Amino acid sequence: MTVTIRDLRPLDPADVEAVVRIRRAALPFMISTPAGVAFELASAPAARHARILVAEDGAGQVVGTAQIGIAHDSTEPNRAFANAQVDPAHRRRGAGTALLRAAEEHLAACGAVEVYAWVLDEEPARAFAERHGYRSSRSAHFLRLDLSAAALPPAPAELPAGVELRPGSAFADDPRPLFEADAAASADEPGDVPPLLDDYEDWLRTVWSDPELDKELTSVVVVDGAVAAFTAARTDGASRYGSAMTGTVQAFRGRGLAKLAKADSLRRARAAGYREAFTGNDTGNGPMLAVNEWFGYEVCATEVRYVKPLPGPADGDGEGAADDVAVALSKAGRTKIRYPARVLSDDGDRITVRARWAAGGVRDFGFVRFEPGDVFTEHYWRSRWYAVKEVRTGGGVLKGWYCDITRPAAVAGGEIRVEDLDLDLWVSADASAVLRLDEDEFAASGLAARDPGAAAEAVRALDALDRQARTAEGLRALLD
Repeated sequence: MTVTIRDLRPLDPADVEAVVRIRRAALPFMISTPAGVAFELASAPAARHARILVAEDGAGQVVGTAQIGIAHDSTEPNRAFANAQVDPAHRRRGAGTALLRAAEEHLAACGAVEVYAWVLDEEPARAFAERHGYRSSRSAHFLRLDLSAAALPPAPAELPAGVELRPGSAFADDPRPLFEADAAASADEPGDVPPLLDDYEDWLRTVWSDPELDKELTSVVVVDGAVAAFTAARTDGASRYGSAMTGTVQAFRGRGLAKLAKADSLRRARAAGYREAFTGNDTGNGPMLAVNEWFGYEVCATEVRYVKPLPGPADGDGEGAADDVAVALSKAGRTKIRYPARVLSDDGDRITVRARWAAGGVRDFGFVRFEPGDVFTEHYWRSRWYAVKEVRTGGGVLKGWYCDITRPAAVAGGEIRVEDLDLDLWVSADASAVLRLDEDEFAASGLAARDPGAAAEAVRALDALDRQARTAEGLRALLD
């Protein structure tokens, strides 16, 4: 099966629905909604380098997806995640491999030294991860409760003195007490990487504003005016409810407050029409597993966390990236620069390579500095009059895109040859700056008189890149 990997188009409802469809088919015990998928990208801080990839088959049908990014809020730097799902009806046809390869390439370029992925505890899935160099570590259970039939404990006739139950919505005007409780309860919660919840504004943006967070069904236990425990609820707006996090601040543990919060949330979820409840626990989290067993939850699936070290951003990925070439950039018949690069992909028209900054020393343009250690992921086309170069620091921080207007690339004999036509375009990492460069040099070059056809193509190419850079999808749309 021919597989194409591209970024999710978050403004395309059909694209977002396709991701939801695949997630529900592959992981039916997780809450997934179109609004939640779009929110993942819209709320992601720049430091996460987040992307949602999709895999298309030859007919243009979305058959797989992957959520990838840097664990930017971890106390361990340069850790990343790549969680891929493939439609069960389209497995063993190359989509999973293609998604992982694209994910690892992106994460390595962002400076990640290690990537983790959650894999179902089933032989085919585990074998797939191990074939791709991943090694197993801890595991976690997904649990399900038939909420329509569950024997939930009745609401207490009276709460202890000083204890209150409030919905999460009661904190709409000032959610900071919930943030502080979340940070305190999460500090010793088993997780993928050690969490560091210390940014209230980030929490507001990424947690409190999540459309899948049901603030009305979230239950909060307040003791003497302080938030002591909570159950955060996620819902799909139809029949499925999920406990995103149940936690108790350490000073209040051992008093049954987690059960109190969870029971209240489950009762109100059932009254609101939800019929299935899901939750997840690390297999080593005995206290919460015991709480959930007490409520009647049963294990419905298990996932295993797999980990893989990543190479440096210009070292290739060891698979499909072993071809070395030379890039030769010429101008007016003379070679300006020639440098080695590693081939990442070649579809017969576009060839993508990665190379370190080759000019030597620092070059400060005013709007960007290129310096030793910078990594360039360069895209050349045999049919187009430009090249697009993504520029990152050696640590993976995106600087922006530098675009050369060139004649179509010639690829032969281990060399990529391109002729520079003077015009350039710079697009900053946040796309706030789109700069047309060297138009005076182009006018003075005499190309319009010598080769008016080439000059016209060059201007059209610059105009096309300029327009694309100013769209919502930006230059990434050219690289799908």
